[in-house]
This record gives sequence, C-alpha cells and structure tokens, in this order.
Amino acid sequence: MIKKYLFLSIILSFNYLNAMSLDTAIKLALKHNNELKKTYLDLEQSRLQKESIKVDRYGKVNIVASYEHYNNSRTLVPLPPMQMTSSPTAAYEIPTTKDMFSAGISYSVVLFDGNAQKNNYQISNLSQTTSFLKTKLAKEELVYNVKSLYVSILALQKQLIATKEYSYSQKRLFEQIKKQYELGSKSKLDLLKAKNAYISSKSNEDKIEVNIDILKTNLSKVLGGIKFDNAEDISVDMQKYKDFRTNVEQLKKFQIIKTKSKIASKKIDKLKSLYFPQVSLNSYFGYNFGPNDTTNTSPLTGKTYIERGDLNFKSNWQIGVNFKWNVFDFGYKDALLEKERVALQSMKIQEIQTKLEIEKNLKNAKNKLSLSKANFDSAKSEYELLDAIVKVEIVKYENGMITLDDLLLSKAKKNLAYMKLINSKYEYQKILDYIEYIYEKNGEIK
Repeated sequence: MIKKYLFLSIILSFNYLNAMSLDTAIKLALKHNNELKKTYLDLEQSRLQKESIKVDRYGKVNIVASYEHYNNSRTLVPLPPMQMTSSPTAAYEIPTTKDMFSAGISYSVVLFDGNAQKNNYQISNLSQTTSFLKTKLAKEELVYNVKSLYVSILALQKQLIATKEYSYSQKRLFEQIKKQYELGSKSKLDLLKAKNAYISSKSNEDKIEVNIDILKTNLSKVLGGIKFDNAEDISVDMQKYKDFRTNVEQLKKFQIIKTKSKIASKKIDKLKSLYFPQVSLNSYFGYNFGPNDTTNTSPLTGKTYIERGDLNFKSNWQIGVNFKWNVFDFGYKDALLEKERVALQSMKIQEIQTKLEIEKNLKNAKNKLSLSKANFDSAKSEYELLDAIVKVEIVKYENGMITLDDLLLSKAKKNLAYMKLINSKYEYQKILDYIEYIYEKNGEIK
C-alpha cells in the first residue's frame, strides 16, 4: 500500500512539473495571441482612416509640371489682342515656343457638397468605435477561450491520474491472480478477465493522454505559439454564483450592432448629399517657359528683340469656383438610397436578434449551471457509495464470497463515478466562465 501511494505521488509530481497557472496563461495570451494582435491592427487602420478623412476636408496642395509640343508656335501665356498691337514692335517682343514647359503649385478644396464629407467623417468615427468595441470583445473572448481550454486540460489531467491509479490497482490484481493461476488456485478465465481489465484501463489512459495533447496544442496556439505543459489545480466553489444583472443593451456585443445601425443611417445621409450641387475652389500659380522658336527682328527698326533658342518664361496664375449639379441620372441615386435604407432595416432586425440571442444564451447557461451542480451532487453521492462498496467487495473477494467479475465491476463503477465527479465539477466552472463571458465580465478586462 505504501508503494502504491509513493507511485501516485511520483505521478502527481511529474504531472505538475513545469505547470503554468491560469493567470499566467491569460497574461501570455493577451500579450502574444495573433488574432488579438490583428484586432489591434484593425483598430489602428480605422483610426488612420478617420484621420485621412478628417484632413481631406482641408483640400489638396499639389506641385504640378508638364511638357507639351505644338505644331504651331504658342505664346507662353494667353495674351489679349490689344497687348499684341500696342506698338509697332510689340509682336516682336513677345516670346513664342513650340515646346512648352510648365511648373507650379495648385490648391483645390470642396466648398459645399451637401455635407457628404461631414457624414463621411462621422461614419469613419463610428467605424473606429466599432473597431474599439471589437478589440475589447476579442479580449473577453480570448480570456474565455484560455479558461475553457485550461479547465478542460485540468479535468483530463485529474482523470488521467485517477485512471493511472485504477490501472495500477488492476495491474496489481492481474499480477496477484497470475501467481494464483500458476499455483492452480485461479482459473485461466479469471486470469484473462484480470488481464483484459488492465489492458482496457491502459487503453483509456492513452485516449486521455491524446486528448490532453490535442488541447495543449490548441492552447499553445492561443498563447501565440508558447508551449503549454501542464495546468495547475484551481479552486472551484460549487456554492458561489454571482449574477451581474447587466442590461443587455450595455454589452459590447450589442453596442457593436447598434453602432453598425448608426453607420447605416449615416450612409443614408451621405447619399442624400448627391441631390445637392457641389461647389469647389481651384487655384494655380506657376511658370510657363520654353525656347523661342524664331529670331524676332523688327523690319521697321532692324533690331533683334529675341534670338532663336532663347529660354523665356512667364508667370501664370488663376483662381476659380466650379459648380456641378447632377439633376438627372435615370434613378441611380434613388436606387443607391433605397439600398441603404434596406440595409438599415436589416441592421435594426439584427439588433433585436442579437438581444434575443444574448438573453437566450444567458438563460440556457444558467440552466446548464443548475444542471451541472445537480450532476456534481449526484456524482459525489454515487462515488461515496461506490467507494464504500468497493472496500467491502475487496474483503468479500479475498474471502471467496464474490467472483472476480463482481470485484472488477465494482471498481469500474467507482472509477466511472469518479470521472463523472471530475467532469461535473470542472464543467460547472466552464459554465461559470461562459456566463461571465456573456456578461463581458470574464477577467474584468479594462
């Protein structure tokens, strides 16, 4: 008996070697999880999108340049006829070119667009709010996933220890019967039954270990690739439950849908701007220059004013206001507007569905919690009874009052009851974590 408990102590020590606490797992997930990092990037993208729309309202300043070749000579800037005939030599003093170069700076800004830019900015602001809420909700979901995987691993670890204990007792029983068989006090059938019970228990060990390995792999992925070895035991209070009594409409999951409805409404307002005219301001200042294409010599004075190939330049500036109003488009604007109105109605329906879904999930979770508590109480009572029965059955078997089948069946029932006890205990904790997740209180993330 002493060797048995020494053996189990070694198993326990090995099982919890390099164990990671639940709090540590949560902190590592919040720091390294790749999906959560992606939500941060999405939030940053929405912030930058909002900033780009904000500054776009101030217009654009561009540096512009061009080169054009003409078949006929052109003046560097448009000139009125009177300037060209103001004196007998005026036409010879004006440079012309077939190769026109231009360089300057322009500024354009929308003066009025029916509040399209304003609504666009408000949409981007709401989109940023949605991204922020999604980031907070992603944290909540991540913590819940870590807890769920962690508790599942812990439950299987407990089951594995119990199964190893059961396998050890079956092995001892098999070895004992083997000796008795060799001495002729036990039949070959008894030996085969004991061997089968031992092998079956070892097979169950392998199944549990495979399931633990699968869950560890999944948790390691959630931790951003950090290896997870073993889970530490956690305290499960079967008597304590806190109902947060939070208004469903205050939950982030509902607020996301609510914000999307506001975005749909703003899109309608934005499309209404298409029915208004658009007024914009455009301005430009720069220089036109090019090589003179002829030698300008006046026949009246004989004086050469400009040599062929001389590079000349003239400043050129302009400012103007543009007006554009689409008065007819064969129903294009009407179709777009109606499409967004339908989208808004769809979002309103989704608001109702989301609220009902949250309330349904919460009610189901609370019912499952009560059921899990009842299952735990039942499993605990059953285990205590079967534990007492097994102790009596061992004595009976040693005195030849019952068969090996009876003893093995009693031990199997006890082991099964213990498995149910472990499952119901940690299932209760997982449901508690799920309720906290629905209430968005999982870990009280700030």
